[in-house]
Amino acid sequence: MDETTDSPDAPRVAEQPEQLTAVVAGTVAAGELRDFFDRAFGELGRVMAEGAFQPSGPPLALYRGVPAGTVHLEVGFPVRGELAPSGSVLASGLPATRVVTCVHRGDYDSLGESWRQLADWAGRRELSLGELMWEVYVTEPKPGDDPSGMVTELYWAVRE
Repeated sequence: MDETTDSPDAPRVAEQPEQLTAVVAGTVAAGELRDFFDRAFGELGRVMAEGAFQPSGPPLALYRGVPAGTVHLEVGFPVRGELAPSGSVLASGLPATRVVTCVHRGDYDSLGESWRQLADWAGRRELSLGELMWEVYVTEPKPGDDPSGMVTELYWAVRE
């Protein structure tokens, strides 16, 4: 991550407004993340089709702590208006908070490196990172797509 560029992808500090979300929450082993995402998005799609919520943006994953052997997360969508919880889909939300953020371009397998670079960037600015971090999946991967075209926004809450 180039610190001298004014690129919209470069790390920066921003204010995150509060955002209601519809999610499936879980605690899973790191090796089971892909299966959890598949199940969660399947359930979210079913509940969305039933009219329980209307997404107001791209899908996201909220991590409660830096992912390690066990991952505590919520997978879902930002929503507007009412949310009728159904099955494993619950109402949750992103807090209004200050964040460090950047854009990751490339496949999901290389997200860890972008998170490390964002943490290093924040550390050099003496910003203390909190427990909440999330990814917004701007592009939806489709079979046959070039992974280099995938765009994911990264957000990490800053402790005040």
